[in-house]
Amino acid sequence: MHQIQKGFSVGDIVRVTLVPQGEEEATDRQIVLDLTIDARGVAVGPFPAFGRIGDFRRPGTLFLFTLMGDGRLDYGAHAGDVSTQDKLAIRNEVLAPGAEILRTAGDRSEAFVIATVTSLTA
Repeated sequence: MHQIQKGFSVGDIVRVTLVPQGEEEATDRQIVLDLTIDARGVAVGPFPAFGRIGDFRRPGTLFLFTLMGDGRLDYGAHAGDVSTQDKLAIRNEVLAPGAEILRTAGDRSEAFVIATVTSLTA
């Protein structure tokens, strides 16, 4: 059984940074989002979470999104029909460095790896 990461508590809000598997330096494709965790360190809640894909220092690579309760990535008013089908399988996963998370975009899937999990709860 997985245990909650040392230093985190139930209900903590954490910032998770994911990078494409095998491409740790691909900052233009990294995913960063904030989630609430339970006693097992699992991303919980039906509530939307907010995040970004890309490098905030390079605006041309940056895409903001809302992670819906079912894992869909909602890119907002500027999204086309295809992009509304993107999914990130992070809900109900243990949030720990090294964990693999699948991102599905249309008919393609890509593995991402959790690089860091940082508490945002003061």
